[in-house]
Amino acid sequence: MTKPEQKFFDFIRKHLFITLFIFITVISMLLRFQGMNYKSDDFLRYLNSWWIAISQQGIEGLAHQVGNYNIPYQIIIFILTRFNLDAVIAYKIISLVFDYVLAFSAALLVAQFRDEKFFGFSSVVTYSMVLCSLTVIFNSAFWGQCDGIYTAFILFAIYFINKEKHIPAFIMLGLAFAFKLQMIFIVPLFLYYYATTRKCSILHFLLIPLTDIVLCLPAIFCGRPFFDIFKIYLGQTDEGKQLQMNFPNIYAFFSDGTKRAPYDLLRDFTIYFAIAVLLGGLVLLLYKKPDLTNRENFLLTGIWSVFTCNMFLSSMHERYSYLLDVLLIVYVIAVRKHYIVAILCNLISLRGYGYYIFENYEAITVGQTSIIYIGVYCYVTYLFVREVVLDKKEPLKLLHSQK
Repeated sequence: MTKPEQKFFDFIRKHLFITLFIFITVISMLLRFQGMNYKSDDFLRYLNSWWIAISQQGIEGLAHQVGNYNIPYQIIIFILTRFNLDAVIAYKIISLVFDYVLAFSAALLVAQFRDEKFFGFSSVVTYSMVLCSLTVIFNSAFWGQCDGIYTAFILFAIYFINKEKHIPAFIMLGLAFAFKLQMIFIVPLFLYYYATTRKCSILHFLLIPLTDIVLCLPAIFCGRPFFDIFKIYLGQTDEGKQLQMNFPNIYAFFSDGTKRAPYDLLRDFTIYFAIAVLLGGLVLLLYKKPDLTNRENFLLTGIWSVFTCNMFLSSMHERYSYLLDVLLIVYVIAVRKHYIVAILCNLISLRGYGYYIFENYEAITVGQTSIIYIGVYCYVTYLFVREVVLDKKEPLKLLHSQK
């Protein structure tokens, strides 16, 4: 080996994790570029017409709702329509930018959890796993969806709550709420934290809608009625009108989800049942008083909370497990156990994306998949009770000391 070659490999070895960080960033961009021109059914039926409507209006158009996304996202689309961009590219640019924000937030959270530097082994692996996750790639680069936005802000909220910086944490939750109603899946976790640790105030929760209102102010100044801020999400809660929408939760086990009658019969039941299960979790936590300032307990409780919402609420889309899948990636890298849960959940989500993107092709039906998913949920519930509520954890030789 020549001296220049030796110097090259010495440099790579000395800066291995930074080199890997750069390499994964480049590779992940190349992977995403393959889907940039793909036009999903959602784009053809909804997003493109929304883009045309917004582009034909001036800033006063923000006074009126276009589509069913919340106001801050509509403001971003309005700004992008001022540039000479194809609609499909513009939508995906937003999502792709937040893919990297999401990967950064996940890596930052794992580095905090493991008490490592940001460019340490665990954080770089997390960054790589999130960016190279097929569901994350399909969600943004192919489908043009924006689930990475609210998920990134939720991870930042968890990061700040671990540092007991409650105001930034709840502002992050507010930012997440401003972009997606699915942010509510994580709210029970913060209510559990509030009730068991008593380290924050109920007033902190007011920062969530307040942050949303602040982000919506440009539209309010353009003449939009103030209460439109809340009507959008209220309208979304009654969309779909199906028990499940290609999502393998408990309702896929006994219904294909397409019939109106079961939805009308069970819609309110699904909401109350999910609340009852989540309240059951709260009762257990208040009774046994586990330490939710412990990062592992906090993260596993969040996973159970999100999984419970996915499992029991109606009208769940295949994309609604996005937050759960990312949390599981963070969890298994940080804690170094229960890998099978993360693998199964991400593979099951991939089935849903494949069904949508590849025109209703499925090697395994959503009903069959639900059997596995229900089993995984039962196992996660068992882990929540054993490791969080009863504090019976397996010894973790690789886990650094936690707060």
